[in-house]
Amino acid sequence: MKPGEVMVPNRQKPGRGQLGKSAQVRIGRRLRQVYRPLVGEPIPDDCIDLILALRRKEREQGRLA
Repeated sequence: MKPGEVMVPNRQKPGRGQLGKSAQVRIGRRLRQVYRPLVGEPIPDDCIDLILALRRKEREQGRLA
């Protein structure tokens, strides 16, 4: 997929390598159940530092372009 392209859901029957709607629903339900406790957790400082460093780098590159 090219940058900026949007994936359009396939409304046809699942083919090889595709999941049916019921499987997608089950997986989504399970993922929400597993990750629900993490949603309220604070972001670790080292992750915040990394995000800030990436932002600084992006700004520097934007000025040089």
